[in-house]
Amino acid sequence: MKCISWNIGKNFKIIDQQLKIVDDEKPDILALQEVTNKSFNKINEILRSKFKFVSFSLDLIKDKKLSVGPRKLGVLTASNYKLEKRDLNEFNIPWRERILNHNIYTDKKKIRFYNAYIPPGSSNGWIKIETLEGIFKGLNISSSEPRILCGDFNIPQAENHRHNVITFAQKMKLKGKPKLKKSFRGGSGKRWDQAERNLFENLKSVGMQDSFRKKHSYKTYEYSFAISRKGKVVAKRRFDHFFTSDDILIKEIGYLHTYRETKLSDHSPIQIDLDQII
Repeated sequence: MKCISWNIGKNFKIIDQQLKIVDDEKPDILALQEVTNKSFNKINEILRSKFKFVSFSLDLIKDKKLSVGPRKLGVLTASNYKLEKRDLNEFNIPWRERILNHNIYTDKKKIRFYNAYIPPGSSNGWIKIETLEGIFKGLNISSSEPRILCGDFNIPQAENHRHNVITFAQKMKLKGKPKLKKSFRGGSGKRWDQAERNLFENLKSVGMQDSFRKKHSYKTYEYSFAISRKGKVVAKRRFDHFFTSDDILIKEIGYLHTYRETKLSDHSPIQIDLDQII
């Protein structure tokens, strides 16, 4: 089973070019972030001929007046396996459209599949943390069924082989250990730090892990998003992730940088090829 997760951004004019990824990479499941009602109509028209099932998170919002500003951005999951919506109350988060939760039925297994887009903290403040906390709480339970979580999480700030995950609530130093900020964005630095750290470190107790780090140690440097100012790249961050349960064996996982380098998005898609589901 091959899955791709990609934040495609809001450039309506290049959707045709972006969705060539389906023909090029041939994923069984495609998870997209930053899909709007406007872009969905065009995306759906293209994907309906390539996938058996397509689900869009903004369809969950009955009051369309809410779909403005940052809330006009949803997620989409397309699959050649049967999609079945899970309980809407599985996650208690501020903006419900920021995660799609489905059961996916393969020939042999039922898989819980989650596609998420976490609001950036720079523009949405503590909505980001409340969303991360809600998703972690919903997943931090034992499950007898395989689970896959993917999406654009807007975390972490950085990674290295000495300190592993460095959150936005930590002050990075050229030398020495990153220092936790007492307060951050008007609230507790400790709470912000914990919310970012939970998915990477504290899902392990219920059998879920960062899929990329399952295959590659922190000595392997990688990124999926580059921040540019005045034409110069000032930061590179690995914001796009898969998290998989331990009963899923990973054949290969990596970032498809060509799609970002050719300016089809400011994010690189992440692709995972699953070898076996135990």
